[in-house]
Amino acid sequence: MESAAGELKTEIVPSTEWDVRRSAELYRVQSWGAGYFALSPNGSLVVRSRAPRPEQNGDYSSPQCDLHALVTSLKQRGIDLPILFRFDGILRDRVNFIQTAFDDAIREVGYRGTYRLAYPLKVNQQRHVVESILQAGRQHGLGLQVGSKAELLAVLPIHDAPGALLLCNGFKDDEYIELALMARTLGRRSIIVIEQPSELERVLKVSAQLGIEAELGVRIKPSVKGVYGDSILTDKSKFGLTPHELVTLVETLKDHGKIEWVKMLHFHMGTQITSIVAIKKVLKEACRIYVELAKLCPAIHIMNVGGGLAVDYDGSNTNFEGSMNYSVDEYARDIVYAIEEACREAEIPNPDIISESGRAVTAHHSMLVVEVTDVAHTLPAVDQLETPPSDHESLIKLKDLYRDLTLQNCVETLHDALEVKEELLERFIQGDLNVVERGYAERVIKHLLAKIREVSKGLDYTPEEMERLDDDLKDLYFCNFSVFQSIPDSWAANQLFPIVPINFLDRKPTRPAMIVDLTCDSDGKISRFIDLKDVSPHVLFHVPDSGTPYYIGIFLIGAYQEILGDLHNLFGDTHAVHVNITDDGRTELTHVVEGDRIREVLSYVQYDAQDLLERLRVSIEEALKKGLLQPDESAKLQKRFKEALDGYTYLVK
Repeated sequence: MESAAGELKTEIVPSTEWDVRRSAELYRVQSWGAGYFALSPNGSLVVRSRAPRPEQNGDYSSPQCDLHALVTSLKQRGIDLPILFRFDGILRDRVNFIQTAFDDAIREVGYRGTYRLAYPLKVNQQRHVVESILQAGRQHGLGLQVGSKAELLAVLPIHDAPGALLLCNGFKDDEYIELALMARTLGRRSIIVIEQPSELERVLKVSAQLGIEAELGVRIKPSVKGVYGDSILTDKSKFGLTPHELVTLVETLKDHGKIEWVKMLHFHMGTQITSIVAIKKVLKEACRIYVELAKLCPAIHIMNVGGGLAVDYDGSNTNFEGSMNYSVDEYARDIVYAIEEACREAEIPNPDIISESGRAVTAHHSMLVVEVTDVAHTLPAVDQLETPPSDHESLIKLKDLYRDLTLQNCVETLHDALEVKEELLERFIQGDLNVVERGYAERVIKHLLAKIREVSKGLDYTPEEMERLDDDLKDLYFCNFSVFQSIPDSWAANQLFPIVPINFLDRKPTRPAMIVDLTCDSDGKISRFIDLKDVSPHVLFHVPDSGTPYYIGIFLIGAYQEILGDLHNLFGDTHAVHVNITDDGRTELTHVVEGDRIREVLSYVQYDAQDLLERLRVSIEEALKKGLLQPDESAKLQKRFKEALDGYTYLVK
């Protein structure tokens, strides 16, 4: 691996100064990892299939997998990076974890109703993911929530448990409603959720045509505001009925003699709700609406609290946008208690509870491992500057600043260096500085800033401009992946994802860095990282051994990222490997899904591989006629082109 600064050197800090415990603290693995990730004594990151529970007091055992060893094994099998890993055991554990939290709350409160999870397909529609969730939740009566005809068709044949719950949301035409109603003839319990006033007339019409009775949910628009981006809840929300529209719906159903169709009240408080206070506020209003609706709809017996259960991406346990200031247990208790209290005061039966906690189910199970292909280092401090190419006064001034730097004048020297930097640019533009002189000046400034950073560590108080030096001097770690394909929310929504090297963790990382991807786009980078106090503009990485691969893991990407990823620069889906960790610690690859080949990606944008081959053949014939190619060269070109069409869209070695 080469960089702009030359060959990479190994920097090994003795174990007496650094160990994996300190790496775990630096990268906050225990805070965001929810018990699924840890560091091994040999400096590798390990993945666990089950997280500890609070009652275990840290005394637990869980089968685990060395992620670095797994990557090495897959590369030996010919599976190139980047690789998306999906750990099925974590999916199962998340389903059971959320179910247990509600079951415990129900027992604690004395609630006379049940709880079940309904997984919203939009969070991650990958078939193997959905099947793993269904398998894990089968014993609990887990349901699915779909938001389109395509999603309904995807799961209708596979969601085949007796009485399988199927919640049908989204915009609906007659065909969607027909499919939802006909699902009932297969033994599915499909509940059509009315989210727009016009949908009820369609359901009444299609039901009469098919002769199939419907079960309905009604989605309301809570007036209490949410707390996350565009999920603010107002009367202008995309989905849901206002109180007036709800009353009109009830009256229409009564007029048609179908009031018993209403079985469920549904509301959605937003996504990634970081504050438990916001959840409690929405619950109070929703509970009151349920109480009133129960007086009008005798068959209603389900309260669907929707999504919103957050994931603590940064591990801060706060109401910061990438975190949550509550636990899953607290979330479950507050929901159960609020509904029980409202029903007790109104003297009505406790409804069964449904939540659509898709993010909390899927986020932890999926991670992307990428390889660093190159590093652009900033220049370090040096003992002796190179001889300047001329005696230009600006160059002499820079040399003097470097020579005279001390702890006492380091802040002043920083100010002077930045002033000289601006002056040099002006002189170059005016023709008073040639390109060789400017190149020398830039190198000296980088050496000088690095030296200032080192010297300033002796200050009792670090000024703000000194703190920014790490950001100004950070290295660029070029990685073999696409931000837009694999973690689009990092770019589109500034979402934070935990990022940790998966090897070398027994060594001290010393290089402030940012990550850049393969795309020809300046936004193809990660420059915001989780930190103890705030968002950091850099992350600390190691200087890898020359010739030794350096792997970086991007974690908690199981929710939304795969389906939102796009084909920027025609980088396609990565390889996806499903991993099951057995109870005796063996690692099983349950599914290996090959990433997109170049011919597949080209077909997405209407390029036909055979047509391209034919056009290439014609171009080759023309080149042969003109003597631009020799016959053996033309054969080699055609062969290489065909091989590339069937190749991975990412870099391969």
